[in-house]
Amino acid sequence: MKKTILAALLAATSLSALASTYYVVVPVPARTATAGNILVTLNGFSLPAGIVGRAYAGFDFASVLQVLGDPQYSPGSVRWSVVGGALPAGLTLGADGKLLGTPTAASNSSFDVMASYKTKAGQQRYQVLVVAISIGLADATLPNGVQGANYSYDLKPLLTVSGDSRYTPSQVTWTLNGTLPQGLQLNSDGTITGVPTAGGTSSFSVTASYLGQTGSRAYQVIVGDITIRLGGATPPTGVAGQVYSGFDLKPILQVNGDAAYQPGSGTGVTWSLDSGTLPPGLNLKPTGIIDGTPTSSGAGPVSLKATYKAVSAVQSYTFPITDVLMQYSGYRAWTNGTYASSCNDYRYPAAGTPFQYQGATGDGVYRVNLGGTPVDVYCDMTFNGGGWTLLMKQAAGDGTTLQGDTTYWTTGMPLNDTAASLNMNNGNFVSRAFNLMTASQYALQAANESSRRIYTRSSSTPRVAFSDAQRISYTDDAGVPQVYPDWFIRTTTYPNSQAIMSSRFAVNFMEYPAGSSIGACGARWGWASNENPSGSNPGTHDSCGGLGAYGGQYGSTFMNSSKSAWQPATLYLWAK
Repeated sequence: MKKTILAALLAATSLSALASTYYVVVPVPARTATAGNILVTLNGFSLPAGIVGRAYAGFDFASVLQVLGDPQYSPGSVRWSVVGGALPAGLTLGADGKLLGTPTAASNSSFDVMASYKTKAGQQRYQVLVVAISIGLADATLPNGVQGANYSYDLKPLLTVSGDSRYTPSQVTWTLNGTLPQGLQLNSDGTITGVPTAGGTSSFSVTASYLGQTGSRAYQVIVGDITIRLGGATPPTGVAGQVYSGFDLKPILQVNGDAAYQPGSGTGVTWSLDSGTLPPGLNLKPTGIIDGTPTSSGAGPVSLKATYKAVSAVQSYTFPITDVLMQYSGYRAWTNGTYASSCNDYRYPAAGTPFQYQGATGDGVYRVNLGGTPVDVYCDMTFNGGGWTLLMKQAAGDGTTLQGDTTYWTTGMPLNDTAASLNMNNGNFVSRAFNLMTASQYALQAANESSRRIYTRSSSTPRVAFSDAQRISYTDDAGVPQVYPDWFIRTTTYPNSQAIMSSRFAVNFMEYPAGSSIGACGARWGWASNENPSGSNPGTHDSCGGLGAYGGQYGSTFMNSSKSAWQPATLYLWAK
């Protein structure tokens, strides 16, 4: 094979600071380079200057490195080090030969960089100039502020920055030491803006920071005081349904500290409710006059606010308005024509509302608002504190119409929900309130009993309270509270005259035979009695009665095949 002549590839040295130039050795066949043939050289270069606080532009010393005489030259094998002088504070020479970092102090640093490759090395002296910027804030007298008026002042014209030809105002950070007047703020762009809301003199200092350098200056803003006062007064009494005579706040407002305000004019004053509620039908106008037609009773108190140039005055007033219950055609409601959400809300109006349980009071038909739907219901306003809503009536001797597995229980479908059934007469009845109202207390009333049974649970609609999901299941006689029924159903024997051995009275329950998933006998609220606790199915209660009795054994031969056998009187279901 022919021998070739060894040629060194020379590279230009006019590339940018970060450009890399490598020297390639072309091998001569059958010749092997030795360490003694290697030459390592670092060329001189004018390095970029730096600025304190700004990332250095960087310099790659590999761009000025020459390595000759090694056909297998590997740039990654070059070792870099500073062997003389010192780098500028904040800069470092990396293992890859790059000078990087952020200068932290001004200097004119000279240093020697060495590049070592195998047994050879080359070094060169370099210099980096690092300069520091200067920053300052000039003194100034800031304009005074006026309460309620927009305030704006720009601090940037007071700022001077020298030593940085690339100065960018958006890179300045502004910080506040002390407190600005209430309502003002120092923004990130060096402006003070806002609306002063209180008088006084505020002294503070502002610091501008740029590339690690800061400049501070103390300033002051004065805001004049304004005071206002609403005088006490007794508004006229109103009557629900009649035009209110009116109440004007302007004559009782006093404004001090602003010569531009004309007493009694109300110019520039904003009127508002501070707390409480005006009686329904009355309104506070922008002119400071309260008028309208009250629609219900009430008194207050109501706190009214006058605001002038961000200064406010509050005064409490009472607006006595009378509103009670009224008998309308077929129902009772508030005299303002609105409806309470339940019988209990008529009986006990919420504290702070303008309603009173007076006028057409007592048991009877009331119109209630159930989720936006007006519904006429029958209310018991005397039993156990009153406020009870009649949900159901189960007719005496009828064990079929309202048995526990009908749609009246499962979907809340109303039955005979008309004016003719809104009373205490015998009959079958399901109110729309069963599916709409919210209740936590229930009462079961029997026409043949002087007392009622009470049941309390978490708040829900009655349909949910008596749903299958809330049903209690029993599978044996364990814990049965008594031997025979003694309320509503008063008997010691079954309809076929056999003696009753055990009974259970409960709310929304079902008895199951031992080992069976088919309900035998239960009730939404009533009794179940066992045929023979010592027989083949001791867990089966085969006779049941009460409100919503049902089950596989309901009306069986043991009840003489009559679902009405244990329904001796009218049952009434109440809720509140």
